Amino acid sequence: MIPAGGMWTAAGDHPGANAGTLGSRGSRSHSTPVRPAPERPEPSPAPVTAPPAPPTGRSDAWRGILAGSAAASLIGGLLFEVSWAVLVPLLIGGGVVLSAALLRRHLAPPAQPLPAAVRAPGSLDPPPGDSSLDRGVRDIRRTDAGFDPVRFAGYAGMVFRDVQNAWMTRDLGSLRDRLSPEMYGELQVRCERSRNARQVNRIEHIEIRAEITEAWQESDQDYVTAYIGGSMVDYIVDEVTGGLVNGSRAIPKDVEEFWTFTRPAGLNFWMLSALQTHS
Repeated sequence: MIPAGGMWTAAGDHPGANAGTLGSRGSRSHSTPVRPAPERPEPSPAPVTAPPAPPTGRSDAWRGILAGSAAASLIGGLLFEVSWAVLVPLLIGGGVVLSAALLRRHLAPPAQPLPAAVRAPGSLDPPPGDSSLDRGVRDIRRTDAGFDPVRFAGYAGMVFRDVQNAWMTRDLGSLRDRLSPEMYGELQVRCERSRNARQVNRIEHIEIRAEITEAWQESDQDYVTAYIGGSMVDYIVDEVTGGLVNGSRAIPKDVEEFWTFTRPAGLNFWMLSALQTHS
């Protein structure tokens, strides 16, 4: 595994408590890389309580007709001496309708304010501020509008596998255009140390994921740091006898590293410039 596995273990120069820094990532070379944010379940949407529907014009019209009929019948009875046997049912019916309307209005719950999601435009609360990663991605997109952190994470995972394979064969030539000059030189030195020690690093069953945790610009350079997490089988054997020197041939070990890539700002090729591990 690079750098905390065979690269330093075989050479005997693992930096110990510092847990490992190789290469450069600009002004952040000596800072602790940002870890991925813990995953949180999506909050359930708040139920939307619609305000009670106002009475329809038709029901108001019927109440008016009934009330008017009752009043007209009463007045007509007084003027033309209509029998109370006819007026009483009309008066009772009108009273029932009016009482029901008053009771319904009294019991109706007050209208609740709508949640922000359905408020009128202009009434939404201001969105939360951008994170440092968001700002960095936005800065990179000023000169590369198609930059996609998710797609770049896939590229970082691919480079991780390619570098592990090159490290096992101790042949970095195929990666020269994907490594910064400083990184290429440092890896070459460690390859020579492994070759001189007559030891070979074997890496198998790579199961990793990559996630972008930092992005920024400085001195006209783009920088992106990817968290690499997962597991793989990582062990060292003697080149002559094939005997196990370090690690396990069967038990996977955890992978938790931060790989930083850089390029001149704009539409240029990304190069691996730093590897970091932290205990």
